[in-house]
Amino acid sequence: MFPFGKMNETGMLTHILEIFWIEKLRFTQYTFQQIAKLTEEEYEFSGEGRPKSIAWAVDEMAAYDRNFSFYLPLSMRVSSLFFFAPYQENEVEKDIESIRDKYTPPAFPVRFLDISIDSAKQLEIKESSPQRDKLLKDWRLTLLRLEDRLSKLSEEDAFKKRYASLSGIHTIAGAINNSTEFCHFLWNQHAAPFINHES
Repeated sequence: MFPFGKMNETGMLTHILEIFWIEKLRFTQYTFQQIAKLTEEEYEFSGEGRPKSIAWAVDEMAAYDRNFSFYLPLSMRVSSLFFFAPYQENEVEKDIESIRDKYTPPAFPVRFLDISIDSAKQLEIKESSPQRDKLLKDWRLTLLRLEDRLSKLSEEDAFKKRYASLSGIHTIAGAINNSTEFCHFLWNQHAAPFINHES
């Protein structure tokens, strides 16, 4: 299903983690690009039939990644205390499939794959309001911390260590994918339908 051993663009992450990390960075950059097009009124609007604003959704997405960044080092330390047999590739695939079955996401947006990025350092933020800029800069910092932690994992650790949080126990690759799919779910529910010029 996934070419786990055939891709290494970043030179920082192991093959299996890189696949899902680049996907996460692309979606985050896409989010940054889309909300940069919005006026403050469009960004903050909520009302009858639409109780949650785009601002609320983006804040929740950033908060979810902060939680991921918090739980990841704790999970890896706990994993080090136990002897776990490494996951097999088919087990990682099953983890990814179960996550995608949970969120049943649509395809990523048009031209998503055209976004060229291989490090959180490359996330670009277009200036808007001070509050929005701060949120996105803090979110980028969260992803930089995550990237640093993930880059320290060996190929063996990437298959061996577990990630545990309130969302359940996952492979490390699955945990990255889970954070992407959760953000994608929020975006599709509370942002995409209200951005007429989304592309």
